Amino acid sequence: MTLSYWNKQFQFSKLLPDFQNCLDGMQTRSENIADVLSLQRHAYGRHPRQWVELSGQPTRSNVLPVFIHGGYWRALEAKRHRFVLPPLKTLNGAVANVEYRLMPEVGLKDIVEDACAALQLLKQQTGCQLFPIGHSAGGHLAVMAARLLPDDVVGAMAISGLYELEPLHWSFLRDEIGLTTDSFEGCEPQKLWAGHDASHLVLAVGGNETAEFHRQAQVFAASRGAQVMQVPGAHHMSVLDDLAQTDGVLHEVLRELDPFKADRGL
Repeated sequence: MTLSYWNKQFQFSKLLPDFQNCLDGMQTRSENIADVLSLQRHAYGRHPRQWVELSGQPTRSNVLPVFIHGGYWRALEAKRHRFVLPPLKTLNGAVANVEYRLMPEVGLKDIVEDACAALQLLKQQTGCQLFPIGHSAGGHLAVMAARLLPDDVVGAMAISGLYELEPLHWSFLRDEIGLTTDSFEGCEPQKLWAGHDASHLVLAVGGNETAEFHRQAQVFAASRGAQVMQVPGAHHMSVLDDLAQTDGVLHEVLRELDPFKADRGL
């Protein structure tokens, strides 16, 4: 496979005509959410990006939904993704949002550690079990955390997530963030979950996502029992529009998962 092939799978800034409009729309829709939800920030480290923000108190559920943003581990911000938080809060009256350090300032292993540290802080703050919901690179981090923190994480949803990292090494990301085979050693869900049951994971993919994201979800789920679902008509960026709607297909699935369904007494 060539550099051109892999870039056509992963380089959405070039592939999607509405890419910048999506980013701008996310920013606009997120502007007032901090005030609306009275988000409270808590640091889990000394770096300016090592923080979580939390809204509300768990009501009918002891499971806290936690959003983890994407950006190929080297871009974007948690605050730009706040627009997905209000619908997630309806699951149990509380919601959290995770920020983390970025490559190339730190390595991928450091970012995985950030995600785990953020979730552990949220566990301490709330006493809840955790259900991370991540998009793209955030989906990778959610699935990693589910494996590394089995006592705290009761499930996860990865939306257009990444489970095999070697293909990314052959794309534009190799030079942009120095993504080498050494840098992602021990950070590949496909390998880390080998031989383990992943039936508590949901792997969501937009119907108009590139072929590689569909392939990775199917391959990961095949021998591990994870649930794979599609969001009809959605591409890599617009799939978040569905998460931002309580009547979207992603929320239909979330509401029927055992961590939330059981705690509602259903």
